[in-house]
Parts: sequence; structure tokens; C-alpha cells
Amino acid sequence: MSWGSWWQLMVDSAKESFLSLFTRLGVFLANLLGALIILFLGWWLAGVAQGWLVKGLKAIRLDELSQKIRVADVLEKGEIKYTLSELLGVLLYWVVILATLLAALNVLGLTAAADLLERILSYVPSVLAGVIVLVLGLFFASLLSGIVQTAAANAGVAQAKGLGQIARVAVIIFAAAIALDKFFSSVIIQTTFTIVITGVVLAAALAFGLGCKDWAGKTLNDFVSKVKSR
Repeated sequence: MSWGSWWQLMVDSAKESFLSLFTRLGVFLANLLGALIILFLGWWLAGVAQGWLVKGLKAIRLDELSQKIRVADVLEKGEIKYTLSELLGVLLYWVVILATLLAALNVLGLTAAADLLERILSYVPSVLAGVIVLVLGLFFASLLSGIVQTAAANAGVAQAKGLGQIARVAVIIFAAAIALDKFFSSVIIQTTFTIVITGVVLAAALAFGLGCKDWAGKTLNDFVSKVKSR
């Protein structure tokens, strides 16, 4: 091979290498620009969606309901500085942000990171369902507690307040079991739930028996007196 041919071969090889490098660099920069645009739009959309959700939840007075069913007290004890509406808004914000990051990672071709983030996002529906179940559980727990306490008080039961609290705790445990079933093994949750509910039922029976013994005795004596008078 002559010197001229060898030189031409080197030049052609260098050209191909530089063209390949610049092509890859151009594709990377285009993908990077696309990812940045996606991130910006996702960040904007997350803020807008958060604002709309918080306004909507405040409009239907969710925060007032959370105070009645003591969700606000739970948040305060957990040192969470948000109302329930604001907390749900923050959750929605980060869901949108994570979805945006997933799209950006896919554009950049970072499949391993995208797969990991996709697995994290797959738990979001379960988390939201669990939150909804807990909120509804707290609502019905408060409602049932009031009904049981009122009925027991009207019947002259001394431990009316305690019975109401037992009913409230039982409903909360039931709701928590349903919520936790979204995340952990159903067998573990069912076993734990059975043990706890059995304990609650026994405690309720004992409390009811102690609280109602005077009322039951009075009722039985009245019944016996009526039978004798006849």
C-alpha cells in the first residue's frame, strides 16, 4: 500500500469516527433537550394539578370533615404541617413529578432507572386506595361510635362512652386491615386481623358485661316482679 493510499484511509477513518461521534452527540443533545422540556412541562402541570385538587377538596369542605373524624388530629400528632386537602395535593404533585421523571428517563434511554421508577409508581394506586379506605374508615368509626354511645346512654348503660370507643377502635382496625392488605401478604394481614378483632370482641364483651350488669339486673327484677304480680 502506497503512502497516499494509507493516508487517505486514515483520513476516511477519522471522518467516519468524527461523524459517528457528532451524530451520537446530536442525538444525545436532542434527547436531553426533549427530557428538559418534559421536565419543565411536568413541573408546571404538577403545580397546576396540585392547586386545582386542593381548591376542589376545600370547596367540598374535606378539611372540616377531617376535623370531625379526627384525621386532622392524627396529622397533627404526626407533626405533618398540612391539612388533609393540602396533603393530598402534595401527594398528587409528587405523583406527577415521578411520572414526568419516568418519561424523561425513557427519552434519555436510561432504561434501568426508568424501570425502577416505574415499579415505585406501580404502588401509587394502592397507596391512594389505602388512604381513601382509612379516611372512610375513620368517618364511619366516628359515626358508629356516636350511635353506640347514644344508644347505650339511652339504655342507662354506665360505660356508654367506653362502648362507643370500642366500636370506634374496631372499625378503625377493620379499615386499617383492608388498607394494609394492599401492601403486604393477605395471609399475614388476615391472621393479624383475626387476632386483633378477637381481642377487641372479648374486651367489648367484658366491658359491656361490667357496664350493663346493673341495668340487666334491674330489668330482670322488674320482669320477675311483673310476673309475680300477675
